[in-house]
Amino acid sequence: MQGKDNGDGIIALKLDDGEDLMESLRSAILRFNITSGFIVMGVGMLRDAEIGYFTGSGYSKKRLEEPHELVSLQGSISTKGETVIHLHCSLANHEHEIVGGHLFGATACVLNEILIRKTDDILLSRKLNQATGLKELVVD
Repeated sequence: MQGKDNGDGIIALKLDDGEDLMESLRSAILRFNITSGFIVMGVGMLRDAEIGYFTGSGYSKKRLEEPHELVSLQGSISTKGETVIHLHCSLANHEHEIVGGHLFGATACVLNEILIRKTDDILLSRKLNQATGLKELVVD
């Protein structure tokens, strides 16, 4: 993974073919001292992507082994308590059909370009909501 912080909280990452997306993001969190932030955008290609749709009681998951274009990637990073990387994506297959949802994990295929915005002045954390069963975002 290549990466650079511009000093104003903008971090650009480039992942190469075969790199694990979630492990690369965890590495970037440590390397660039990210306590809270937003994944503003991501493009490239993914394979072995596991996406999910929240049914109200859990996630219906689907694994996409074949390469898909990463059309859109966005999410949030919170590290207070436990580190949570909450991602959503849109992926396009060879027929130009779009599929998407919550992204649980994936492998970079060819490359990924990702932009992160650190939010040192906004602290993000997670708290379990008993009604939904989800660890929901708390903004401080």
